[in-house]
Amino acid sequence: MTLFLKNYLKMLNDTGVNNKDNMIINIGLLLEKNISKDNPTDYSLLLPPELVNLSVSHEDIDEIINSLLILLKNKPSCSSRIVWAVGKTFDEKKIEALLFTLFQIKYCDDETFKQIIFLTDVVKNKQINRLVHEIELFRLS
Repeated sequence: MTLFLKNYLKMLNDTGVNNKDNMIINIGLLLEKNISKDNPTDYSLLLPPELVNLSVSHEDIDEIINSLLILLKNKPSCSSRIVWAVGKTFDEKKIEALLFTLFQIKYCDDETFKQIIFLTDVVKNKQINRLVHEIELFRLS
């Protein structure tokens, strides 16, 4: 992982940083760019120059997801953006970890739930379906 990306992830979890939504969106786009190699999107129009040419490894992606899950635990109000960003991996295990974290912290506002439903229309398995159901139950209580 590059030093820039390490510092970017560290800043993401710093309490004094105000533009977390934009940073999370950038991370989601970075994940999408590196996972969807055939994607015709011109990321130079969407990402800051420091991220546009950055390639990330599978290990980097794991670190990125871990940073997002830590942020989710510390700042649940960012949850809808985090769901969107993790969803860019289309990785069932990472999505399961995300949903499990939401279930653990018992936080899921309406916008986050919309993002979950959108995501699980594309990526789902038995465990994901169970976690979505559990999240629905605590939302109703």
